[in-house]
Amino acid sequence: MEKAKLLYFYDPLCGWCFGFSPVIKKLEKEFQEQVAFEAISGGMVLGDRVKPLSEMKEYLKEAMPRLEEMTGVKFGKPYLDILEEGSLMLNSELPCIAMTVYKSMTNKSSIEFASALQSTLYEQGINLNEVENYRTLIESFDLPWEVFKSKLEDPAYKEKTYQEFQIGQQMGIGGFPSVVLSIGNQGYLIARGYRSESEMKAVIEEILSKETADSK
Repeated sequence: MEKAKLLYFYDPLCGWCFGFSPVIKKLEKEFQEQVAFEAISGGMVLGDRVKPLSEMKEYLKEAMPRLEEMTGVKFGKPYLDILEEGSLMLNSELPCIAMTVYKSMTNKSSIEFASALQSTLYEQGINLNEVENYRTLIESFDLPWEVFKSKLEDPAYKEKTYQEFQIGQQMGIGGFPSVVLSIGNQGYLIARGYRSESEMKAVIEEILSKETADSK
């Protein structure tokens, strides 16, 4: 049986993806010998959807307690402060380009980078629309900042990112987080929205076991 691939469709601005982050990181550690994991950017907030945080404030303040209770993550005070202030523009474009650039520079985990992007916003309250704000994050991954910055500002990587958005669209991914486990020509949608680690682990093990048996 060829090595399975797990595609994690997420968006840096997706709160439920922030909540799902501990789950997908644990799954990668558990199954990395059998499954190749990749984060795929979704482009959730682009074009007409770009808006100030103030327009989402009431909805978010209502949704966040349930999200924290269900997932165990906590929104940081710096983020709560910028939510209250409200002027931050919600725009997925630059953080999604950052993921494309990251994947072009290293074979290290894109799952870990996705999580770090979300921590930067949702725990540290840092604006992901500003190029210079990525420096500390990039250096924490031991990547050369000047190279990363140059690529981040290169239109070619913006184009590659928009091509990546089409992967989810072509696969019919309608929301985030979504997870597809792919083995050969067979793809299994194993999460649409938040799902617990125990449920995810059970379904991955069941599919791997079935595929192993079928390949004998």
